[in-house]
Formats: sequence, C-alpha cells, structure tokens
Amino acid sequence: MRRGVAALVAAALLVIAAPARADVFDDNPGTASRGPGDAWVFARAQDGAVLERHLGADGQWTQWSSLGGNTGSGPSAIAYGGTIHVFVRGTDGATYQKYLLPDGSWSAWASLGGYATSGVGLAVRRGAGNYLDLAVKGGNNEIYHRAYVPGTGWTEFAPLGGALTSAPALNSQADGLLNVFARATDFALYQRSWTGTAWTEWIGGFGGQMLGAPATVSRHVNVISVYVRGTDNGLHQRYWTPAGWSEWLPLDATPIDSAPSAASDGPDREWLFARRGTGLVYKEWTAAGGWTAWSDFGKVEVPPPPPPAPAPPPDGEVNLETGVRCTPPGGRLRVSIDVRKPKGKAKARVSKIIFFTKGKGRAVRSDRRAPFIVRIKVNRPAGSSGRVYARVYYRRSTKGKLHRKTVSRRYSVCR
Repeated sequence: MRRGVAALVAAALLVIAAPARADVFDDNPGTASRGPGDAWVFARAQDGAVLERHLGADGQWTQWSSLGGNTGSGPSAIAYGGTIHVFVRGTDGATYQKYLLPDGSWSAWASLGGYATSGVGLAVRRGAGNYLDLAVKGGNNEIYHRAYVPGTGWTEFAPLGGALTSAPALNSQADGLLNVFARATDFALYQRSWTGTAWTEWIGGFGGQMLGAPATVSRHVNVISVYVRGTDNGLHQRYWTPAGWSEWLPLDATPIDSAPSAASDGPDREWLFARRGTGLVYKEWTAAGGWTAWSDFGKVEVPPPPPPAPAPPPDGEVNLETGVRCTPPGGRLRVSIDVRKPKGKAKARVSKIIFFTKGKGRAVRSDRRAPFIVRIKVNRPAGSSGRVYARVYYRRSTKGKLHRKTVSRRYSVCR
C-alpha cells in the first residue's frame, strides 16, 4: 500500500490550460466508507479549509477537525487501499489530494496539477484491476478522466467530451465497468460508460432537471442509485437494476442547499449528506427500515477550545484583591481579602483586618467581619501607581496565639 500511495500522490497530471478562477465550485460535502460501521464525512469550511468527522470506535461521531487547505470546491472522498482519500479543487484550479495515514494522522495536501472547473468525481472500479477512477470538468466544459493503476500510477487525463455544467459523479456496478454522470446544459442528467473495452457516447433521456452535481453509489453488484437536488430544492432519486432504470422518485421535499453526496458501507445501507444553511443534514436508507427523514448534523465548524482552567491561587492563604481598572485621582479603591484554608491546617480565625496606604495622605480602614471588603481613598497623583496593604490578625484556634500577616497589591490611578 505504501508504494501505491506514494505513486498515486507523486504521478504527474496533464495540465488542461485555462485561466485561474477563485470561485467555489460544487460546494457539497463528501462522504466515504471502508466497510460496515465505518463512515466519514468531509465539508468545506468558510475559510476554505476541509473539515472532517467520522464514526469513532464507540459508534459516536467525532467533533469536526480541520484538514487545512485552501479549496475552491467541496471535497470528494473515497475508500481505497484500506484508507480514506480526499480530493478537492484548489483555488488555482489544480486537483489536490490528502489521505489518512496508518497512525490516524493525515498526509500533507499534494497537488496533482491540472485545471478543473468542478469538484472531483471518484470511484473504485470493481474487478481484479483495483483501479481508482477520477474525473473533473475541464475549462472547456468537457469531462476529463484518469485512472490510478496499481503498480503503474496515474494514466494521463483523457477527454470524454460533452458539454457539461456540473462536477461528474462516478460509480462501478460490475467488474471492469465504470459510469460517469453529470448535468448537461439542459439541466438534465447525462451518462457515459466504460464497458471494459471502450467508451459509449454520452446519453441522456433521463428526464427531469437538477441543480448542481449528481451523486451516485453502487452498494451492490448491478445496483446503481443516483441522487440529485431538483429545481424545487428537494431530493430526487433514480435507481438501476438489470431490469432497467426506475422513474425519478421524489424522496424528500424538504429543501436542501447543495447537491447531495452518497456512500454505502454494505449491500443493505446507504446514506446521504447535504448542506442546509451553515450546517449539514443526514439521511439514511436500510433494507430493513427504508429511508429516514433528514436529520440535523450541526454546523460545519471546529468547536471552540474549552475555556482555560482557572489560574491556581497564589502561594499562601491570604489573597488581596483590588479593582481591575484604574481609580480616578482622589477616588476610592475597592479592596477585598480572600482567606483560604491551607492544606493540612485549620482555616484561620480572622479577628480584624486593617487596610491602609502609605506616604502623604495615608488612609486607614479596618474590618472585622467577612467578606472583608472596604473602599479606601487613594493618595497618589493621576497617572501613577501605588500600593494598598492589608494587615490580617488571626488565630488557628479559639484561644490560640494571635498571628499577624501583612499582604499588599499594586493599584493604578487614572490619568
């Protein structure tokens, strides 16, 4: 696998010449699975980075974490060679790749070069060849395809023609076969297929109209599902079996704000993700239960770090506190004492606290009861600082020895 991944990342890509663009294309999420109980979802954050969540060992979704990057499309993901690969269109139009390492960290983003005007379509072709297929829409609105061949590396990008208006979506429903779907200029779905020996022509006739790119998955041999966001912003599906294509099925009229993405972890389960507002929604199909409704998957954002732990108390058992802001000249400074119980000792029994300042205009205040808060007049000129003192008289027991401790704290006088 290491050799394959290295070759996959390092292989050169044919450049499709076109001017650079900074638009965001196909800003839908991506999702992938390596097998039963494994699920990953990727989405583009507002700053252009790719964020990731996955099902943990406890069966719960992790929080979003950032994979970095500066992307010009939503991410696409695929399980290949026992790991997860993520592809995006960069802001320079090139295709970039990142993959999950055995230790759970991620590789750096690696450029595969080229120029695309869409997100990336991906599929692993069924059969012994174990090809990874990749396609993008080029600057001339044709679809361009290349395949990663184990032991050889990437083929050159080859044009598949067409006049398409979305990212391609790929699947493989049988050994050696590959299907490429995309939206054409009439907003309808079109398909071109590799039969194992040759490419068919682009064919339409699917009816309906859609917004954005299609999504497709083949959860079982000779079963294909295609999902689209209709012009009504609802979710629609067509599926194929050896008996032929179904009609378009309106799965859910609830509006979504992006094209869907689709994945499966086995023959009896599929799931979809789509954008809604600043977050994602999730829908699942199982052979036993059918379709669920869309459920909220939360905002696409890394959670804020937890607040820092409170600072440990200063050494000693008496803490003198003063006002945080400056005190006006001639004003009164709020001063308080916190008396703590030291570890392994009885808490001090305070009998009196004398608060005072020093120097010209010296002020003195005393307090005999908690919470030991006084306001004492400051005696320093504007823009300067001074110190306020507290002398604490206390005993460790009712008739114990009288102790005395003096503490101080700096204060500032406003200008």
